[in-house]
Amino acid sequence: MKTSNPIKNSLLLAMALTLAGLTFNARAVFDKRFDICTFCCPCSTTNHMCQSQFDALNWATNASRPNGHMVMMGSDAHRSDLNGNGNFLGAYYNTLNDNYGSWTATQKADDIENNYIIANFTSSGVKPTWVSLNEISTGLWPSDATYRAWVIAICTRLKNTYGHSVIIFSPFPNPANNTNDWQSLAGVAYIAVEKYLDGKSINGSGNSVSWCQSQYQSTYDSYVTTVGISSAKLYLTEHFAQSVSTQSPAFGREGVSYAGWDNAINARSDAAHNIGFAGFCSFGWSGNSMGVSDTDLIHFENTYTAKTLP
Repeated sequence: MKTSNPIKNSLLLAMALTLAGLTFNARAVFDKRFDICTFCCPCSTTNHMCQSQFDALNWATNASRPNGHMVMMGSDAHRSDLNGNGNFLGAYYNTLNDNYGSWTATQKADDIENNYIIANFTSSGVKPTWVSLNEISTGLWPSDATYRAWVIAICTRLKNTYGHSVIIFSPFPNPANNTNDWQSLAGVAYIAVEKYLDGKSINGSGNSVSWCQSQYQSTYDSYVTTVGISSAKLYLTEHFAQSVSTQSPAFGREGVSYAGWDNAINARSDAAHNIGFAGFCSFGWSGNSMGVSDTDLIHFENTYTAKTLP
């Protein structure tokens, strides 16, 4: 039997840990592309997200896209599916504004961390770093300074106390006021602006990439130039629901034809890529008010995933 060498063993262990750390850090570099995918299966024809739809969003890394991307979910049940394809798990939290007025920001952040993230995302591994919050209130943010401070403090605690990278969804395509608060929020979170270009409007433009680009540019300029946030903290969010033509405000497919929706997804994806947003978020995949087949749902996911974003 050989006698062990404590010094040698310690050196080997240190080297192994270093290499493991390098491997982990390399894998942690991913394209800042975030797909919201919360399972609802079978639910209903008009609102469902099942395994085959998830599989389409969980495309495997390859030579042309080696970094992987992130899928934001409601639990860690599909962590191994994501990691197996070279992708990453993030947390999607849907009820940001619940308890405003009755809970402090500390209480709200602690509840998100302990009763949502820890409770739902630690059964198959460590908690995810990235968490997305839905969404800034359209009614409260413009006029309620207390609410703005509450939101900023939640994001601050999630970032500084719990170590999260926070994405917060913003329904304001062209903000012009509350500059200091926008800048403070961008200091602790990535702002994913909901700038929805619907299929009907895009088809009406002749599927013009330049038209889509002008719409997105207006939003980009409002955040970066008007309210002064760093471009590195600005993400774009787009809606992919199979919506009918009577939606108000308009979002998603808006009842256009099969070919028309393909054309719209391609045009606005090219436009978004040209603008150079720091990240891209996709949303609304479970929405199916048009009642199309699952085959069609997966087809349009594939149309989207073939595009280079952000």
